[in-house]
Amino acid sequence: MQRGRTAGRLKRFATLLVKYGLLALGLLLTAGLSALTTMRVVLNAQEVEVPSLMGKRVGEAGQLASRHSLLLRVEGRRNDARVPADRIVAQEPAAGSRLKSQRSMRVWVSLGPRRLAVPGVEGESVRTGRLSLEQAQVPVGRIVEVPDGTEEGTVLMQNPPAGETSALPPDGVSLLVSLGPAYSEYLMPDLIGRLGASVLEGLRSAGLKVTAVTYRSYPGVPPGTVIRQSPPAGYRVSRHSSVTLEVSRSQ
Repeated sequence: MQRGRTAGRLKRFATLLVKYGLLALGLLLTAGLSALTTMRVVLNAQEVEVPSLMGKRVGEAGQLASRHSLLLRVEGRRNDARVPADRIVAQEPAAGSRLKSQRSMRVWVSLGPRRLAVPGVEGESVRTGRLSLEQAQVPVGRIVEVPDGTEEGTVLMQNPPAGETSALPPDGVSLLVSLGPAYSEYLMPDLIGRLGASVLEGLRSAGLKVTAVTYRSYPGVPPGTVIRQSPPAGYRVSRHSSVTLEVSRSQ
């Protein structure tokens, strides 16, 4: 009898332990989920949207960052042709992203357009001028050649001129270069019917290059007479042009 009462008590005690143990476990799980949710809310509440600081002065950017509970850190300065000096040219993180409050935004400040010291090369040979510009890290753009009384290959003019500039043309410095006095132009005379010997002497005296003279029989034409020429009469030629002649020979 006593044993039956003892077994019943033990059974009731075990049931209570299971019941209250499950309750305690449920309470612990609920508390853990509540703490996790609270932590997520707190962490999310600490994140702020990153403002755009582009184009702003450092002082103005610092005030704007402070209003968003952020700090400002200047990482460096660099040249930029599009952003005026002393204004922000780049930022990290980008505007619109999210960042925890009291974290630093990194910014870079513009030095404005890069100024180049363009050396003066007028009066120099085009080869020397190119070397001078390349050593100064100034790109060479177009080279235009024109007839002139100065020595061939002399730089007559440069654009932009010597000095400091921040507005260098996209293709670099342009040079106007002399072709030299030997570039004088002539109108090709009519040589047909003239004696070949005198024609050759006159062409050579004018500095024109006679690159070929061919001889062939031509009925009714005295030997040594020019019967064909290239370029034809009236054509513009210079000392850089080539002249060819065809001369009659004896039968």
